Amino acid sequence: MALENKLMTDGFGRVARKLRISITDRCNMRCVYCMPRNNTEWFEEDNVLSYDEILRLTTVFASLGIKKIRLTGGEPTVRPKIENLIRSLSKVNGIESISMTTNGLLLYDKARQLKENGLGSLNISLDTFRADRFKSMCGIDGLNKVLASIRAADDAGLKIKINTVVVRGWNDDEVADFARFARFTGYTVRFIEFMPLDGAGIWEPDLVFSKREMIERINKNVKELVPLQNEISEPAILYSFVDGKGSVGFIPSMTEPFCQHCDRIRITSEGRFLTCLFEKAGYDLKSLLRNTRSDDDIRRCILECVRKKPEGVISIIRARALKPTLNFMHRIGG
Repeated sequence: MALENKLMTDGFGRVARKLRISITDRCNMRCVYCMPRNNTEWFEEDNVLSYDEILRLTTVFASLGIKKIRLTGGEPTVRPKIENLIRSLSKVNGIESISMTTNGLLLYDKARQLKENGLGSLNISLDTFRADRFKSMCGIDGLNKVLASIRAADDAGLKIKINTVVVRGWNDDEVADFARFARFTGYTVRFIEFMPLDGAGIWEPDLVFSKREMIERINKNVKELVPLQNEISEPAILYSFVDGKGSVGFIPSMTEPFCQHCDRIRITSEGRFLTCLFEKAGYDLKSLLRNTRSDDDIRRCILECVRKKPEGVISIIRARALKPTLNFMHRIGG
């Protein structure tokens, strides 16, 4: 049976169009909402997908309807010669855009090269404007490096969004500052509710600073927000300021889950296929690659896995089963 152009449709009628590819579990930060506090057990190098394996999988996924690629980690820029991978992926038939999520520490010297090799946009993580707080939240003194990298990426012509994870008691008092930053710079700041994907195991419901609370704080201290028309499959709910100057987005995974519109799937750096961010085990695609199975065999496996895609975090919330470390963000990518 010909499998070309067969769409990946799950049991809830959702069609996968976007693929997140984690290219490494390693990171040069230790953010409190992501990484383990102490020793981290990294994947063995031999267990991490090669660039050729990532390219082959991307080609297979593109034949099944994937249009957009996002490279994640860990921190993707710690992996050598990432520009070579981007250049190869940009040539895959059917792929319309390549983006990347990064903490920005190593981006300053790489931004132009990444752009020249086919990268179109960046989501840059920035959770605070205070150097002391940056060190306590991210485990490293790197605020000025990240700010310089944002400017370098802008100069290189990359589209930029800022990702800000808001944790109550840690940085929720800076929500208004980030809203002003969005107005001043023109970058869209996307406020992300704290999710139980933390390797440190500190997540608890009281640490979730909700979208509603963020909007109330911005309306009171900056300027009134008005909702924008959103692409229904996008995780961020976009708002502009009432005077039209600047925009912000909210990713309310905990208080307003958007699982019913999810069109994203993921490959981890060790070759596991996750149809949901909260899917613990996933499916082993690496063994198919390394046991010389055909592309059609891999397609059949992918289609079967997608059909079994769970409803999402909304079912975990409904079952009152939320708890820390439901998955490890640094191993699965954002």
